Amino acid sequence: MLRIGIDTGGTFTDLSVFDEDDGRVCLTHKLPSQPQDPTAAIAAGLREITARLPEKARYVLHGTTIGLNTLLEGGEPAPGLLVTEGFRDLLELDRQWRGDQVYNLFFDRPRQLVPRRLIRPVRERVDSRGHEVLPLDAEQARAAVRELLDAGVRSVAVSLLFSFANPEHERRLRRILEELAPDIYVTLSSEVDPQFREFERTSTAVVNAFIGPRVSGYVGTIETAVQQLLEGARVLIMQSNGGVATPAVIARAPVQTLMSGPVAGVVGTHRLCREIGRDNAISLDIGGTSCDMSVIPGELLTAPQSTVASYTVRAATVAIETIGSGGGSIARVESGRILKVGPQSAGAVPGPACYGTGDQPTLTDALVVLGHLNREALLQGAMPIDAGAARQAIAQTIAGPLEMTPERAAAGVVEVLAAQVAMSMRSVTIEKGYDPRDFILVAYGGAGPTVACPIARELEIPEICIPQDPGNFCAAGMLLTDLIRGHSLTRIGALDDTPPDAIREAFRELRDKGVRELREQGVPADAIDTEDFLDMRYPGQSYEVTVPAGDTRKEVLTRLFHEAHGRLYGHTAEEESMEIVNYRVRCIGRLPKMTFAAAPAAGGPAQAGNERAVLFPESPTPVSTPVYRRTGLTPGFRTAGPAIIDEYSSTTVVYPFFDLSVDAHGNLRLRNTA
Repeated sequence: MLRIGIDTGGTFTDLSVFDEDDGRVCLTHKLPSQPQDPTAAIAAGLREITARLPEKARYVLHGTTIGLNTLLEGGEPAPGLLVTEGFRDLLELDRQWRGDQVYNLFFDRPRQLVPRRLIRPVRERVDSRGHEVLPLDAEQARAAVRELLDAGVRSVAVSLLFSFANPEHERRLRRILEELAPDIYVTLSSEVDPQFREFERTSTAVVNAFIGPRVSGYVGTIETAVQQLLEGARVLIMQSNGGVATPAVIARAPVQTLMSGPVAGVVGTHRLCREIGRDNAISLDIGGTSCDMSVIPGELLTAPQSTVASYTVRAATVAIETIGSGGGSIARVESGRILKVGPQSAGAVPGPACYGTGDQPTLTDALVVLGHLNREALLQGAMPIDAGAARQAIAQTIAGPLEMTPERAAAGVVEVLAAQVAMSMRSVTIEKGYDPRDFILVAYGGAGPTVACPIARELEIPEICIPQDPGNFCAAGMLLTDLIRGHSLTRIGALDDTPPDAIREAFRELRDKGVRELREQGVPADAIDTEDFLDMRYPGQSYEVTVPAGDTRKEVLTRLFHEAHGRLYGHTAEEESMEIVNYRVRCIGRLPKMTFAAAPAAGGPAQAGNERAVLFPESPTPVSTPVYRRTGLTPGFRTAGPAIIDEYSSTTVVYPFFDLSVDAHGNLRLRNTA
């Protein structure tokens, strides 16, 4: 039985095939993405790989940025919003905090996804305990819905005050919406984010309603295409929390997929480092359009809330930092003599100049000029490279204005991009209390292994690990995921006044819901695990600390809360009482995992296929550098840099002052010897 992982990026669509019988990836494939119709590239890739594999596919796992791109582009029709009467300006009021723009006198606040003209109040009210104070006025609500429909909305978010405590009024509004407009997309805040704090809950519901029509249509199309090509295969979509879910689940809550694409690589990094015996890792995923990085201090770091494209989203996500630096990032000169790289990207269309379709210089063009990438073809000859076009683009746009040679200009492009990535990496390491010198850098994506050395040197990271098939590592990471359903519930109360039985009962309600959903997705009962958590705080605090709650005894929860609070804030108030705010349950449906199995034993000594002239920042003139095929490198191989390792999905560039070795799993290990 086969399992296929598919990662759709801005430049390439990657496919990895996992054979459940031997626990290994048996095939990888790469083809250009089609931004106007992403499903076309997926269908083409599936046809090409299934023609080479007679075995039957059981699962197709897919990571997508369709939700994130929809939010970033902002081109979709605005949704409507139904709120409790008196709270029409809830989105505009926000939290009255301007973040890093607090001292900017000319700050122009980003526009809201829902303009005020599409926000309609409805007459109803429940209190904070969920008791009905004012019944829902159904006729007034119908009139409000008709006004939204007359305005042409195709999706509606419903966010009523205290609906997390009693969702009945929101459910009645959904029935009214479906009665008046059966095809409309409806989001209830009590379903996508059943927690207190009305702004965050409303913002999350609005984002879900904004991206919902496009994402639900997309996952439906993917499911149909897979069923037509692979009879009996089930589709699972990657979620931001590191798990997967069925298209039906994602169609209802697409807000869970905003970081769907890059999360799989972080999951893969975590598993890889466990197998090679390293606790601390930094994942570095540089593809064609963006650079994604995450710190893994022994475990995946997750965040219950994030800001995406300036919009607040309260959905669990693996902590990832993203910047617009990738192989397709466009280089340019601004303000006379300032070299900039990104965030604009040439993407798959038109692509870098060296692809023969674009004319703007990119990081990929700079790497071709320097000799870091093959000047004739990539993807084992499947993608011809026009080195002359790359040099001309660099010469005209960068070298000319800066009055330098094309080679020196190309080196500058690489140095600027490496500095940008290192600066962002400092924000997720040093600024969070982590010393990057204590971590191993796991670099993947098409461009990650190519520029890993200057980034590691900038941050004094002593070691780099390049996994096998790094260009397809995100697609392979999906083969390490599980089905995950997370549910939460707000019930604020003092810990001293909450009996352990009441805590266990709240967890049981959430657990039953999550387990039921996993069973509906085909997971057997004996393959389901659950994890319980509590959000707790000292009375009067504005924000909570999440602690594991497998043991609900008061003394255990008290100790865990003080420990967690001390780690985060550097102090505790042990004489204070504590409050429980939210109950959280994470239900996990285990799937068979691939392993990063050891490569075959070493055969004869590896031989460089050829040499080529490569320019490094340390050398004023090109250096004759050996080029190896990765398939010829077996465990135990060692050499000193400089060296270049070519493979199908990426190119690893070993800079001078780095040593290269191949470990027992077939990973490339680069050590800084400077």
